[in-house]
Amino acid sequence: MELEQSGSRAVLFGVHAYQHLPNLDGVRHNVPALRDLLVARDVGLFAGEHCVAVPANSTPQVLLDAVQDAADHAEDLLLVYYAGHGHFGRDGRGLLLGTEASRPDRPHHSVAYDEIRAIVAGSRARHRVVVVDCCFSGAALHMDGRPDETPAAKAPVFDIEGACVLTSAAETERSLCLPDGSVFTRELVRLLRDGLTGELSDGRRGEQLTVLTVADVYEVLRERLAGRTVEGFAVPLPRMSTRDGGHRIPLAANRAYTPPTPGTPTAAEPTTAPLSTAYATTPYFTGRAAELTALERTAVEQTAAVCVVHGRGGQGKTELLRALAARTTHLFPGGCLEIDLRGWTPGEQPRDPYMVIAEQLHHMGHAPEDVPADLTARAETWRLFLKQNPVLLLLDNARDARQLAPLLPSAGSPSAVIISSRSELPEVNAHQRIELPPLQPADCVAVWHKMGIPQDTGHLDEIADRINGSPLALGPIGTRLMHGASPTAVLASLTGPHRYATFPSVDTAERAAFTTAYASLDADLRHLIHHCAWHPGPDFGPDSLAAMADRPEHEVEVRLAEIEQLLIRKNGRHSLHDLSLSYARETAAHHTTGEEATAARDRLYTHLHSGLKRARDVLRTTRTSDDGEVREARRWLDTHAQELQAAARSADADVWPQSPDFLTDLARSLYFDDRYIESWELLQTVLGTTVPDSARHAEATKGIGDIHRVQGNYKEAAESYEKALGLYEALDDRLGQANVIDDLGDIHRVEGRFEEARAAHEQALAIYREIGDSLGQANTTKGLGDVHYAQGRYDEAVAAYQDALAIYRDNGALLGQANTTKNLADIHRFEGRYDEAAQSYHEALATFRTLGDRRGQADAHAGLGDLHEVQGRPEEAAAAYDTALTTYEAIGDRRGQADTYVSLGFLHQSQGRYAEGIAAYDKALAVYETVRSLIGQATAHVGLAGVHQAENRLDRSADEFRTAQRLYTEANLPAGAALCKQALDFLTGASEEPEGPQDD
Repeated sequence: MELEQSGSRAVLFGVHAYQHLPNLDGVRHNVPALRDLLVARDVGLFAGEHCVAVPANSTPQVLLDAVQDAADHAEDLLLVYYAGHGHFGRDGRGLLLGTEASRPDRPHHSVAYDEIRAIVAGSRARHRVVVVDCCFSGAALHMDGRPDETPAAKAPVFDIEGACVLTSAAETERSLCLPDGSVFTRELVRLLRDGLTGELSDGRRGEQLTVLTVADVYEVLRERLAGRTVEGFAVPLPRMSTRDGGHRIPLAANRAYTPPTPGTPTAAEPTTAPLSTAYATTPYFTGRAAELTALERTAVEQTAAVCVVHGRGGQGKTELLRALAARTTHLFPGGCLEIDLRGWTPGEQPRDPYMVIAEQLHHMGHAPEDVPADLTARAETWRLFLKQNPVLLLLDNARDARQLAPLLPSAGSPSAVIISSRSELPEVNAHQRIELPPLQPADCVAVWHKMGIPQDTGHLDEIADRINGSPLALGPIGTRLMHGASPTAVLASLTGPHRYATFPSVDTAERAAFTTAYASLDADLRHLIHHCAWHPGPDFGPDSLAAMADRPEHEVEVRLAEIEQLLIRKNGRHSLHDLSLSYARETAAHHTTGEEATAARDRLYTHLHSGLKRARDVLRTTRTSDDGEVREARRWLDTHAQELQAAARSADADVWPQSPDFLTDLARSLYFDDRYIESWELLQTVLGTTVPDSARHAEATKGIGDIHRVQGNYKEAAESYEKALGLYEALDDRLGQANVIDDLGDIHRVEGRFEEARAAHEQALAIYREIGDSLGQANTTKGLGDVHYAQGRYDEAVAAYQDALAIYRDNGALLGQANTTKNLADIHRFEGRYDEAAQSYHEALATFRTLGDRRGQADAHAGLGDLHEVQGRPEEAAAAYDTALTTYEAIGDRRGQADTYVSLGFLHQSQGRYAEGIAAYDKALAVYETVRSLIGQATAHVGLAGVHQAENRLDRSADEFRTAQRLYTEANLPAGAALCKQALDFLTGASEEPEGPQDD
């Protein structure tokens, strides 16, 4: 088919080579391939002289002039196409299209999309289309800079005024490019080149279309690109915005168009063969591409295929079956039969399968006397029919395997069966099972756009998240938005436990789905659902529900597997669907008493608190050589992490007598797992609910100090420790006193007060010995070793560490062993015993990993980085530092970050990368100043002095050494001050030497 070309104009601009941005080599192929098709007589709407390919090295002025010329002369279609780099202007909002000279700091070297928009909007062309294939191209989605105000009015095809913008990605997404073209344009070229065939979502067939509208192109591109990845990166889905019927603009002729032959039905004439009783999908059906592809493959390729699609009510199972029928019915000469079995319809009895067979045989032309009265013979007649007539059989809303058995085809049958059910139907021998999840937020938004909601409507993603992708809610919410409700009002109305109070139809449907599923359970399972409702969330394992129900765990685990529709199962954990939880709580309150719920939760709190203490005891001290027990303890803590916090807070709200102990123990556990914010919040709760003269109040105060200390807030940490010490003294708690005094010793050490640190550790050690606490003795002995280590007295440090290590081993304290082994590795490295250092670092790292101690792992990686650096392996050193720094940042350990920046600074300096070295030292210095670490500041200044010296800035180097000398002196580290003095003496001598040979 040839289209009228004289009144259309096109401007194509693709930029593949850049002076200041990365090249996009594949884009060089975009414009030639696209132009060849647009000017082809059997495809395009453009004469060759009217389709301008702007040279890739053109300036913004050249491009805008070309667009203006085309806009001035176009009468029918004006097309503007761009491919290349997209970026934003100084305001962070305006889209800029890259040119060869583009650079981020000079936006005037790029083309402002607003300029193109203004030119195109002012054109008198009947149709206007802009295609933008670049990163962040979704920012171009309005032809006139403002959203649609009213839905497009219906009009005859092509007899319209309209405009359309088609983009390769959303406003926040990056487009992708391959060597032979950008991903989006490659697919567009393939569609124009090959034409369109096959079933479309609205039931039309591609080969029956003479032209491709932009809506057709948009739908096909989205379908083909959905789920695609390129080198591990997800391909973004195209976006489109239209005005005044712009989606009906013809873009090209369809090369695959097949003219109808006499007697052949056209797209406008429904065919009678093959027969189909399946309903058409709604025009808003969206997504489910992966599920459709999987079902189609099995239905077509597998003989006598049986597939089960299952999920809770309202997930769109029926629509999925109908969408599959639209794609595959033509492959089954016997047609498609959709049968509602009413297995889960409220108020209805499931249909008798033998009556269903009789009805279907009647529909297929069997006389009543030909349908056997004997049920076995009737089923055999049905199977014979399915074998003689290849049928796609949609068995919707099936109850169970017993209902389905007579309806399924025999082995070797050419028919295929797709079943939908709220049950997984484990007894059915299916070739494929698909659990249908909620819709993705992007698909929800796409449905609303199809309903006519403008592309730039805000908060749609948030609304989709709020409804958890429920297909039942899409229509009512979209209707309210179409009728003028603001997105912010809709979002606000969906807040709270009764989120559908303003959407009664949705609430009725969701409640009916829950009620039907609940009614199908036996009394015992209903009782378990009550316990699920009483659980504080967000998920639970069989062990917790067994504790609540006071039943054996294995028994509960087996029974939970029978509750399919109401529970979400993931990684051995369970949770109620969001809305099901609300309905389950209402149901439990109606059928049980408050005393039952309280008793069940009390049993849960006891179970979880005991498990927490047991797991922490294993991680703190274990005497087994097999680390299986340790790994199991770590696994238990990880899998119960969210449940523990929810339960501890619920216990506090329920005024459970042991809740302060539960909260404090959990806060301590979270602290050990480097989750300081959560730990802090729980400790604050303890402080607010306990009396000041209680042991738990003192322990929570000390815990606050621990968090301050690890985050480098030493002043605040010391204040908390002093307050806790006073509380422990008032309680005559000798262990508490020793623990806090030992912590104060650590504070003194990091702030350079070594004598005070030594005195504190020795005082704590004396108390530990007095009360017979061996682990306390090990911790304090290690603390003394840390003081010796900080002062450079390595022999004394090694002796202290060895003593501590022996006690840790006797007590099976893996964490203490790992920390001490890591410090011994540091000393091995300082003294040149690199093999021993490497062995000790790796030994410590393995233990830290087993324990799940992220800070310990970061410390070990930092040490390995230092080892690689002194051994002349800079790349391995940099990798180790990067791993350590990432972990320190993740857990909020500022002192660890600063120490690693110093190491990176030295690495850069040794490689001659002086600017990077200064930047790293400056970052370290800023953190050290914040945490008031005199020694850390001195170390950073020494590093800066070294860089300035290497670059012959001797005066600045001397200033840095003087600052470092002063800081070392204030920190009572004379060895460091002495080294700075030596460096200053050397610099002074160097500056006084003659600059070169002089004449006699």
